[in-house]
Formats: sequence, C-alpha cells, structure tokens
Amino acid sequence: MIVTCKKDIPFRWVAFAILPWASFSFNYGVVGVVFFFSLKKFIENPAGLTFILSLPGFVSIILGPVVSFISDRIWTRFGRRKPFITTSMLGIMACLVLMPLMPNFWGLLVVYIIYNAFADLNSPMEPLKLEIIPPHERGRATGAMTWCSNLATMSFYFLALGRFDDVRYMEGVPIFGEEAIYWSAGLLLSMMVLLVMLGIKEVDQKSALRGQRLSLRNFFGGLLDRELWPIYMLVVGSACMNFYGGLAALSNLLYTDQWGYTKQEMGINVAVGGVINLFAIGILTVFADKLNRMRAYQTLICISLGCQMLYYYYVKFVLPDQRPTLVEIIVFGETTSILGILTGLVYVPLVYDYIQRNKMGTYNAGANMVARVTGLITLNGVGLFVWGYAVLFQPPAGEMTRVVLKGDQNQKQEVQEVLRAATWSYPGDGTIAPSSSVSAQAWQANGTVSDTGRAWEIRLHDKTSETLATQKEALDKESSPLIADEKMFRDQASALRLKGKTDDATAEEQKADAKKARIQEITSQLDIIKAQLTSRSDKFHDEVVKVLGSRLIAEGDQVLGATVRQAVLVELATTGRPDPHVLERTLNNIRHERSDLIDLRPLKRDEGYGVTVSAILPPGADEAAFERALEADVLRIARKTSPDLFPPDTAPLGHSIAPAITMDLMVLEVPISTYVSPITRVVNLVLSVFGQVPDPAHRLEAIARNLRIPTETNHVRVEPGPDPKTISVTAVLSEAATQAPASTDPVAQKFKTLLGNIANGATLPQTRAFYDRVEKAAAMQRITVAHPLLISAFAPMKYDYMSGYLWMFVMSFIGICITIAFKHYEAKGLIHKRGIEEAKAS
Repeated sequence: MIVTCKKDIPFRWVAFAILPWASFSFNYGVVGVVFFFSLKKFIENPAGLTFILSLPGFVSIILGPVVSFISDRIWTRFGRRKPFITTSMLGIMACLVLMPLMPNFWGLLVVYIIYNAFADLNSPMEPLKLEIIPPHERGRATGAMTWCSNLATMSFYFLALGRFDDVRYMEGVPIFGEEAIYWSAGLLLSMMVLLVMLGIKEVDQKSALRGQRLSLRNFFGGLLDRELWPIYMLVVGSACMNFYGGLAALSNLLYTDQWGYTKQEMGINVAVGGVINLFAIGILTVFADKLNRMRAYQTLICISLGCQMLYYYYVKFVLPDQRPTLVEIIVFGETTSILGILTGLVYVPLVYDYIQRNKMGTYNAGANMVARVTGLITLNGVGLFVWGYAVLFQPPAGEMTRVVLKGDQNQKQEVQEVLRAATWSYPGDGTIAPSSSVSAQAWQANGTVSDTGRAWEIRLHDKTSETLATQKEALDKESSPLIADEKMFRDQASALRLKGKTDDATAEEQKADAKKARIQEITSQLDIIKAQLTSRSDKFHDEVVKVLGSRLIAEGDQVLGATVRQAVLVELATTGRPDPHVLERTLNNIRHERSDLIDLRPLKRDEGYGVTVSAILPPGADEAAFERALEADVLRIARKTSPDLFPPDTAPLGHSIAPAITMDLMVLEVPISTYVSPITRVVNLVLSVFGQVPDPAHRLEAIARNLRIPTETNHVRVEPGPDPKTISVTAVLSEAATQAPASTDPVAQKFKTLLGNIANGATLPQTRAFYDRVEKAAAMQRITVAHPLLISAFAPMKYDYMSGYLWMFVMSFIGICITIAFKHYEAKGLIHKRGIEEAKAS
C-alpha cells in the first residue's frame, strides 16, 4: 500500500505511483490524435477544428480549478483526492466506449465535452502524486514518469494509430480499428482505477483549510493568494511555449494531408523517436535533481525555440519540395523531443519548489484556469492563423485545371499576366468573374515549389462549386456507415435463416432494405452533384485552353522519340538461386561499363538456376561475336563483386533475338534527385559504411521493376532522357506482349510517324499498350508524363499547416519574456521557494 506524506519512500512506490499518470499518455494519444481524425470526418477547416477542440476549455476554466480547490478543503473516509480521481476515470472509460459509436457530429461533440468534464475531475491527480513523492525525489520521479509515459506514447503510435482505418468482420459484425483504439484505452484505464482505489492510501494532514466552504470570495481569494499568483506567470509562459495542443493538433494534418504520409508512417516515425527517448530519459533523469532549475529552464526553452525556428527554415527554404523525409523528421523531432523532456524534468519540480503542500490543490486550480485561458488563445489562434494564411497566400477552392505549356522556363509572373488580361466567367451561370479570382501555381507531382515550370495548376475561386463540394462530402460521410449497416443486416439475416429463425431474418432484411433505399437516394443526389462539378470544371478548362491557346503543348508532343532495334538475350547458369540484391548490384556494375545493356533477370529452368542478360545488338554487328563478348563482360564484371554467382566453367544455356522498343518521353519532374539535403548527406555518410547509400536513380529503377512482366516485358531499362526533364524507356517485347486496340489518337499517330506500322517484329498496338503502362508506373514514383491536360476537377482550399509555426514562434517569444520577468521578481525577493522551505522545516 502506497501512503502519502512520507519524508522518504522506496523507489518501488515511485514506480507504482506514476503508472496511472503514465497510462494517461496513451489515453491522451487517443483523444488528442484519434479523436482529431474522427472529428475531421465532419470538419475540414483548421479554424473550425481548433475551435471544436477548444470548446471543453470554456468548461474547464471553471470545473477543473473548482475541483482542485475543493480537494484541499475536504476529507472523506477514502481521502481528499481519490474520490475525484476515481469518479473521473470511470466517467472517462464510459466516454471512450461511446465515442466511436456516435453516428453524427453532434453526438461526437456531446460525448467529447462530457469526456473533458470528467477529465477535469481528475485535476487533483497531480497534487496526489506530489504528496506521495517528497521534494528531493521529484526530479527522479518526473524522469521515471516521463519514461513510462514515453513508452505508452510509443505503443500508441506504433501499434494503435495505423489501425484507425482497418475493418475486420467477426461473425458478420464489422469491427472498426477506430473503435478498437478507443476501447483499448478504456481497458487500460480500468486497471489504473483499481490501482488508485486499492493501492494508494491518503494520510490526513489536518489542513487548516479543511471545512472552508466554496464561495466566490474564498475561491478567488485562495487562487489569488499572494504566494501563488506570481507562480502563475510561469504557467502562462509554459502554456505559451508548450502550445497546449495548438500546433500539436494540426501537426497530424501536416503529416497526412500536406506531406502525404500515412497514419502508420506517422506512428512509426513517433515510435522510433520514442525508442531513442527510452534511453535518453534514463540518462537525463540522472541530472534532473542536480541542475539549477531556473537557469536550466530558461536556457532550455530558448534552445527549443531556436530548434523550432531552424526546422521551419529548413523545411520552407532548404528542401525544394518542402517535404522532409521520415529521417529528417526524426532528426529534428528527436532533438526537440529531448529538449522538451529535459525541460519537463526541470519545470515540474521547479514550479512546486515555490508551493506548500496544503496549497498544492489551490495552486493546481489556479494553474488549470490560467493554462486553459492561455490554451484557448493559442489553440484558436493557430487555427485562425492557418486559415487566414491560406486565404491570403494559398490557392483557393473552386474549379482547377492542370495544363502543360511549351518550354520548361515559364515564369509565374508571365503566366499570371496572361491569365489576368483575359475575361473570365463563372461556369455555373456565365456571370463575369474578376481576374483576381484566377490564380496559377507551377505544379510538379513530387511537390517541388518553384516560380518556373512546365506544368501549371490554374484555379478559379468559385463559392458555388465550394458549396456543392461540401454537400457532396456530407452525403459521402452519410453513405459510408449506411453501406456497412446494410451489409451487417444482410449477414445477420443469412445467419438467422440458417438457424431457422425466419421471422427474425425477415426483420433484419427489412432493416437492410431501409438502409439500401436511403443509400440509393444518396447515390442519386451524388450523381447529380458530381455531374455539376464535372461540367463546371470542363467549362473552366475550355476557357483556360482558349486563353492560353498556342502556349499549350499538343497531345503526342510528349513522345520525343521512338525506335525499335534488335536485342540479344543470353542465358547463363548460376551456382544457386540468384539473390535479388546481388543481381541488382551486378546489373548496375555491368551498366557502368556497357551502355548497351538492357537488363539482367533471373531465369526459370527445369533444373538448377540461371540468369538472362539482354543488350542492344548494333546494326550490322556479328551476332555470334557480340554474344561471346557480352557473355565475357558479364562474367568478368560479376566475379569482381559476386565471385560465387557463376560456376567456373559457365557456358551459355541458350540465346535468342527479340525486338526492343525505346521511347523518349517528356516528363514534368527531374527524374533523378540531384539535390541532397544536408541531413540526408550525413545519413548517406553513415550508410556508406555499410554500403547501403540510396541510389539517386532509385525512382527510375522502381519504374523498371513495375514494368517487368515475365510473359510480356521481362527486360526493362529506364534512364534519364536526352534533356533534363525526359526519361528513356527500353523494353524487350515478347510475342505475348499486350496489344492495345487499334487507335487513331495523337499518341498512336506519333508512334506511327516515328516507327511506321511494323518494325523488327514489334507492332504499333504493342508499343501503344506499353506506353500506357509506362505512364502508370511513372506516376507511382511521382514522375508525370506530360499531356496538354493533366486533370480538370474541383479542388478544395489548400492549407499550409507549416504556417502555424509562425504563430508558435510569437507565442513562444512571449512565454520566454514572461519567464525572464519572473526571474527578475525572484531576484528582488518578491517570490520565495515556499515548498523547499517547508520541506526543510519538516
């Protein structure tokens, strides 16, 4: 049994005492991240999202402080803090069960507010912890709690978050990942309830405050105690810098919506940092009680702000696509995380150095109130700031079309001048649209930000289309659960019929039919809205074509060249099954010496293993001599790096001749990553020790892998083309290669002009079909083959969540100034460390 108010305690008490607090880290992950994605199903606007997240704060300003205030002034047979904590945990558990079951926005909002009300009842938990742990142990205890909290957070991000969108069926009943995450948090909390109820005993401290009734005078008089109000300065400063969920909430969208990472990638990224923190916290905890807390705190918050500013500069002005890799996110995230951990290890015991035990609940009440008010400002401020930044500087919502212009050095100013010199109309009613409503941005699939380019995204700000899109989104959200319910009712009806319960089965089918009828109504409405949006975007595209006219490329211009030549394929035996990595490395080494080499692929044999090597046969060359030279070069180069790949007495197993098509295509992105960021250079330097440095041409290699089909085009080579933004694709075509239907489209006509009808055994339908596959494979690697029109559709407003950092910098600077002022007042003798003085006196 853990007992409060002991001068010295064994460390095992600390270990058990911090478990309830650490478990809330998993719970906060669920409500802070998973709830955010649940809420985003109903709201898109960042200002709206942050406003909803801030609503419970208006209740918490009063409820949390009142509970903390009362907990200093009562006594029950169970203690003065435990009744509130136990009630809180039981209420939170109920809300976690209900949250994923809410069918609409209002239901979810009500449960969320009730959840936070119960969370406010948990306000005495921090004073209870500090009554268990004496002052000289609080630094080490904070470190241990941070370690456990980090483990819980890491478990949430690595194991739970990526399951949000999963769906599993058990006996015909769908189990959603979203539900499982909420309910697992509730299950964890149930165990913590038992620990608090049965494992902790509060000692009556005979507080002079006991029995003092709750009144406005007593309440605010207690909160504004002359010993406490200066400490609130530290709380305001900390709330400004910790941001109380401000950017932390929008950072979820920064990962998923802006940078395009999945929830699982986001979770893995945080979990990797968590593994590092498990070791870092243990080391940092050693120093937690040995530092000058105030000096260390001020130093750490300044360094943290500097790191955040460096991160913002790095993403916005160093990276061409403003999209950090997971490694870069981990490097910066872990740096700020370690600084944050050390800051927390210093801050928590620092604050309570100034507070007596019997005023901890009162202080906690005032601190909660001050923190909530500051949190309302920061949380709503960041949402409004991101929204305002988008309105002023980001592409608006409305019709959007992406087109490709001739040349690669079109300037943004020049394109905008051409667009704004024209007359525009709204597609719906034909009324004149102001030229300022049309905007243009250079576009590349890899996200590279530039004022020059070949492809341009042109938008018309159209509120009518925005309204239609909002209606469509609402109908989509209503339709998804209806479809799941219909399936569930059908499955249950089938199961009941098998059991002979015909009446019950009929009832379930009627429920399914009702759902189906509503689904059909929604589908009909959606079809009408989609048709309207499509028609509006097509009309806008026609206007764009009319304005830009001859500046656009023509369909077929993206095919810069095409040839069909003979390829030699030589089959060689190997000592065993070729390792794919060894084969890839050998292929690259051979290509460095032989530019005519196409590919090196594993060979299927009835007995043993082998490879097939392919190369372009020069016109007029002796076929036998070329094959012998190719075989000799392959064996010589392979044995340098992979001496065991081929047996000593290797002889060709066979050879053949096949047509090889080479096409040069215009693309919108640089196919090879020529820019290497500073952090990536350091990482590559480390990886070079292990020989695992990523190849700059890895995207082209991935395209080749996607194009390889054993029965059609098993030998493929993709390399940079003759110009900077072009690719050259060579493939050996088999007789079974897919043939596209006869076509007279401009691309087919361009191939006919370049190749004729038939050349060296390859047909135009084969070439046209292969071209379509190249487009799809390239798009998977964020390389776009050019077309006059890439896409035309409605596009929502584009938000730059990184802009929230600008708001954070301002708030952090204010927090640092407040902390400096606090130190100044302490130096003048206006603030005393009452908690330290009380501990020494006892």
